[in-house]
Amino acid sequence: MFILYFCICLLLAEGTLASFSLNKRQAIASRSCGEQNNTVSICSPTSSSVWDNGTFQEITWKYNNPKFGQYTRLDLYLLYKNSSNDEYVPIKNWTGLDKDSGIIVPEIDDSWYPTELAENSASITLNVYMYIVGAGYDIYTDLDLIPTDHNFFPAPQPFTLIQNSRNTTTTTTSSSSPSSTNSISPLDAKSDNEEDKSLPGWAIAVIVIAIVLFILALIALVWAYRRYKNKKQLNNGASNNMGIHGDDEKIPVLTPNKNESNIVIPAASTTTATKGDIASINSSTQQLWSPRSLSPRHDEISFITTSEKPAQHQQLGLHSEANQSSSILSSTDALMIADTFRQFMRKPDWNEELELNEQNKKALQPTP
Repeated sequence: MFILYFCICLLLAEGTLASFSLNKRQAIASRSCGEQNNTVSICSPTSSSVWDNGTFQEITWKYNNPKFGQYTRLDLYLLYKNSSNDEYVPIKNWTGLDKDSGIIVPEIDDSWYPTELAENSASITLNVYMYIVGAGYDIYTDLDLIPTDHNFFPAPQPFTLIQNSRNTTTTTTSSSSPSSTNSISPLDAKSDNEEDKSLPGWAIAVIVIAIVLFILALIALVWAYRRYKNKKQLNNGASNNMGIHGDDEKIPVLTPNKNESNIVIPAASTTTATKGDIASINSSTQQLWSPRSLSPRHDEISFITTSEKPAQHQQLGLHSEANQSSSILSSTDALMIADTFRQFMRKPDWNEELELNEQNKKALQPTP
């Protein structure tokens, strides 16, 4: 954006500098002309001005003349008098001039003269007139009233034009008036030429648009690069987090408790019990129905992460041997085994033997 602002300011400064020099000159000329009396409409050229073709000259008018009060635009005419009938004939005109500007700086070319001179012919001097009226006003009506002094606008301002032929420097004059001139310096003429050669408005607009598009493209490129870089950093961070914490998944580890030990150990012992160990079986089966064996937390599971494994490997190794017998079967399996033994214990073999012994005793007893 800084480049855009710099280019715009540079273009504006160039145009402002050129217009400032012209506006300064116009302000000085307009102010001095505005101080003239109201009978004056044209301040430059004056009756003593002698202008040559090929030069730039200032034409100034009294912008605050009451005759121009109802107009915002003015028409300027270059006239000469026809020697045969003494009438004014227009040679050149500038229409629609801004009244308040008070000045124009035209270049004197061949269009300022009624006829063209032949090559290598002598230069001639012409008496011509500048006449300024309101925009769209009929000059012939007012010019015809000049002899009677009833004209609305001030009379035309006379001055002298010298027409030089090509390829010659000889100058002849037909008037004895002083040769004082009101010409513009070569520096001013050069400035006006540079203004004419300045870039047109559409070219400046194209340049500004191209600069704006370039800056927008540059901003878009930087934004895309930063977004790509941020996305890449996020992907790298995610992969690193997975590499560090990928093993920290929770692994269920069965931890035996007292309830399981009360259930499993007697069940295991009953599998190897003999008939002579019935008393021990009865004592152990009573523990199956203890209130603590029916606790809802019989399947406690603790979760540890792999980050805790190195610190607990030794502890798990020590407890695995001590609790190996208690962690073989779950409490559900122990209850099933207990039910099986309970059914088995309903009709024990020793009860049958006792019944047989009683029957034998009864049979051996003498009958009364």
